[in-house]
Amino acid sequence: MLNSLSGVPRHQGGGKVGLAEWCVLALTILFLAYFAYATPIIMVGIWHYKRHGFGDENPGEDWDPPNVSILIPVKNEEKVIGRLLDAVTRLDYPRENLEAVVVEDGSVDRTLEICREYASRFPWVKIFHRNTSRGKGDALNFAFQQSTGEIIATFDADDVPEVQSIRKALRYFNRPEVGAVHGFHRTLNLKESVIARLAAYETFLYRLANDGKYALRLFVTFSGSNTFFRRSALERVGLWDSNSLVEDAELAVRFAKANIATRLAPVESWQEMPAKVGSLFRQRVRWSGGNVQTGVKHWDAWKFMPWYRAFDMEALMLSPIVAILALVGWILLGFGFVRVGLPFGTLLPLLVAMTVLNIVYLGTMVAAVLSQAKSSTTSYLGMIIATYPYAALISIANLVGLFTVGLMGRRMWLKTDKTGFEDNRILVPA
Repeated sequence: MLNSLSGVPRHQGGGKVGLAEWCVLALTILFLAYFAYATPIIMVGIWHYKRHGFGDENPGEDWDPPNVSILIPVKNEEKVIGRLLDAVTRLDYPRENLEAVVVEDGSVDRTLEICREYASRFPWVKIFHRNTSRGKGDALNFAFQQSTGEIIATFDADDVPEVQSIRKALRYFNRPEVGAVHGFHRTLNLKESVIARLAAYETFLYRLANDGKYALRLFVTFSGSNTFFRRSALERVGLWDSNSLVEDAELAVRFAKANIATRLAPVESWQEMPAKVGSLFRQRVRWSGGNVQTGVKHWDAWKFMPWYRAFDMEALMLSPIVAILALVGWILLGFGFVRVGLPFGTLLPLLVAMTVLNIVYLGTMVAAVLSQAKSSTTSYLGMIIATYPYAALISIANLVGLFTVGLMGRRMWLKTDKTGFEDNRILVPA
């Protein structure tokens, strides 16, 4: 069938060629469908960003300060935990209404010592030590049980929240139907390495896509930090899944299935990007495996939410598979160019689809580079070219994640190494 579409004579050789042609056709249709699905989302996100910046621009009024509990799960974070706790102690919020619950989960470095130092100076900072690590989700559940706040905030050890973050987030909770508010991240270590810079650009594109999805009423996942919850909403859905490798995304699915309203808010927190190939690779192995795990677990989401939101959720969770197939498509085209494997004429429709998809990918990446980088034109070009091996690395990590997801149990805490690097030291004014 593909030969009639591409104008190439049908090949002789039996079933194997026919099967290969059908596979190429399937890939072509998949990539064109993904293009038709993803392009409007990113375009709406760009439009919204140009008009309003990130987040919902319609917060409610200030309300009487409720009790707020900040949950901070940590393990082997001696390079960054002091920076976070310093930022937490600078938050502009009444101390009588604030507590920080730090769960130190079996660290073997100076993390516990640093946490206890802050607890000795600030009575509202509470430290809980566990000898055995059971994973981030379990640590969050433990912290929740020790907390008392009506509003629950979560931050990772490498976060540096803005001083007004709690006050900004609370303005979105003045409506009782809102169960969660999530902000966005800026990058602490853009200058540390090429990997960190590319990861920052990717994060910027992810934020654009999230804004587009929010505007289109599609599925928007939580970040693992800089997220705020109503206590009753967390209790309603059953807290975090300690068996999940992506406890934040899995929790977002259960919020959506319960039809609990969530809001995007212009609440900033600075965070480190992975600075080394190994750190990035391990992070994406966890993300890809955990996302697919979540998509399979919640296959019945369409029963609980609008079909278009359930479809978008599954498309996001199963997107590692699309990335892997994209890598396969480029490999097939590469072989076709050197006349190995399938004839190039057979691959022509796939080339068209991949080119269309690549134009959108390249265009959005150029927009991210030009928006985020402050360097010479040569540096712009170098970073844009570097996105291709970066994308290939992510695809390989996705493939590894698919194979290993069944081997990673609830006790695995696959951490991204932190270095403590900062582009500047004036992110959190006193």
